[in-house]
Amino acid sequence: MNYSTLLVEKIENIGTIKFNRPDKLNALNALAFEEFIAALHEVDRDNEIRVVIITGAGRAFSAGLDLEEATRGPSESDLQVAPIQDSLSWIPQIMRNMRQPIIASLNGAAAGGGFTVALACDIRIASEEARLVAPFLRVGLVPELGSTYNLPRLIGIAKACELIFTGKAVTAKEAKEIGLVNEVVPKDELAGFTWKMATEIAQMAPMPLQLAKRALYQGLDSQLAVQVQFEQLSQSTCFKSEDYREGMKAFLEKRNPVFKGK
Repeated sequence: MNYSTLLVEKIENIGTIKFNRPDKLNALNALAFEEFIAALHEVDRDNEIRVVIITGAGRAFSAGLDLEEATRGPSESDLQVAPIQDSLSWIPQIMRNMRQPIIASLNGAAAGGGFTVALACDIRIASEEARLVAPFLRVGLVPELGSTYNLPRLIGIAKACELIFTGKAVTAKEAKEIGLVNEVVPKDELAGFTWKMATEIAQMAPMPLQLAKRALYQGLDSQLAVQVQFEQLSQSTCFKSEDYREGMKAFLEKRNPVFKGK
């Protein structure tokens, strides 16, 4: 599928979705949101893709909602994204339910909608120049796209309240200290570092990788007994797979396994 606001590509087993409005700091207008949802579905359906990277072109990851374009409605109070507001709420759920792990490669500012998209990713790697900010209250809006669910689970309720209530920007260094991002690297090393991690993950057996993602998130809101049962069922499925036999054989033969997702 061709996109106007995104660059989507697949190299080997890694899919990349890149916000591509660098002149607007990758601000998200109605079309960008629609295309982002379509791109998520596209990569999720591709059985060859085992890991997804989300990043931005130019100086920013995403500056969030394109307020300039959004307010070009019949009146100043009419936001052009309002007609697709219901579909926007599905973005964090789509990302959570995607089979592949998702890595946010934060090349610059992640604000508003860009901030919430980053939160919905499974792993966040930030450039030293990245800044993260949730400025919703400053423009008369509430946090959205699952941010009130994801943020407290990442950094704790007290720190989440601080960031949301003040709308202050967080540097990459502070984001690492509070657990908001996994790693911080120099700007010129970000792409390579992200790709290296994505490659390492892509080398894992696809079925247990998908099941592990589901199990980890399910465990956040589950009871121990329920979670143990899910693990047992998942393990039973893996024991019957060709990839399990390949993994064990490769281990005994002291070589790298070649997993086929079967």
